[in-house]
Amino acid sequence: MKFSPKILITGSTGFIGAALIAKLFTTEDWRDAIFLVRSESPEQGLVRLVQTLRKHGVSNKQLNTIRLGQILCGDLNVVNRWVGDPRIESIETVISSAAITSFGNHPLIWPTNVNGVLDMVHGLNRVAKIKRFIQIGTAMACGATAPKLVPEGFDLGLKTKHFLEYTHSKYEAERLIREELPEFPMVVVRPSIVVGHTQLGCEPSGSIYWVFRMALALKAFPCALGQKIDVVPVDYVADALHLLLKKPTLKYSSYHISAGKKSSSSFAQIDKARAKATGKKPMTGYQQKSYSEILLMRERFTELLGPCNKRLVAKAIESYGNFSQLELLFDNARLLSEGMNEPTPLEKYVGLCEKTSQGILISEQMKFDYKT
Repeated sequence: MKFSPKILITGSTGFIGAALIAKLFTTEDWRDAIFLVRSESPEQGLVRLVQTLRKHGVSNKQLNTIRLGQILCGDLNVVNRWVGDPRIESIETVISSAAITSFGNHPLIWPTNVNGVLDMVHGLNRVAKIKRFIQIGTAMACGATAPKLVPEGFDLGLKTKHFLEYTHSKYEAERLIREELPEFPMVVVRPSIVVGHTQLGCEPSGSIYWVFRMALALKAFPCALGQKIDVVPVDYVADALHLLLKKPTLKYSSYHISAGKKSSSSFAQIDKARAKATGKKPMTGYQQKSYSEILLMRERFTELLGPCNKRLVAKAIESYGNFSQLELLFDNARLLSEGMNEPTPLEKYVGLCEKTSQGILISEQMKFDYKT
């Protein structure tokens, strides 16, 4: 029997992509999906996908039901090799999650996140009748001069002062799709800072949680303890994407998946909750220090953080420190108006993130965000 899937998910073994697939397994929607996986064969791709989904809590019974025909081998750097696959012709909805998410200067950021996405969009537009294309970006694509509460759809255009090559690339992909294919049914979804999982902590990924561990170990960071940070758990992101995927009509063409004013937590609240959950005392002796002042601690990085690349640690503190100082929050009124509930604040599940990070080096968790 010919398999005619309706949903294509790229970035299937990534943090957000896998969380979404895990969400699909709570419904029957997974049966109508194909999953783009970087692999040489469907068998190899299935192994990679299963290994990732297991970390997201998908049971072995459910994993055993995934068919080889649901694995689409390829990535955004070889779009021409898979976009002509017969299964693509029936695709109606796409979750574009694949990306190089490295916050370092990875050489494939632009070829993948911009050129690859554009190649995919043009290819899909030729061979399939796409009804909704959900492009997952990042709320930090707003740039460093955005207002404290960033409106959904905020766009300074070419005047945007980007934080990183990664955030710039995500913005540019959105801009070029609109410019080159103005009628293409793209919905831009910009998650804020995605940290942990409300039920699994950092088991699926330690992405970005290491920043909090680092600040705790150094007892110093460029932001004040009273400043808030906009963080959402990956399972909330998956729930929101599923809603935007399935809802027959949407009110807007761009959304934040964010904590906003109501559900953002201060660093002090996060530390207090972490301490309570682990039976430890809250941090004492914290000092707000500039990047240059923290650099003076460089010789103690290994002592305080464990084995690490001092240069990379310094770069991370500069990037995240500069961002945290801005205290940007991202308005989520549009998503809430579509029927989503408020997300769980980080302070409510940070203890689980801490417990599932025990015994894991900070430098190991950093690898999720600083790929080489």
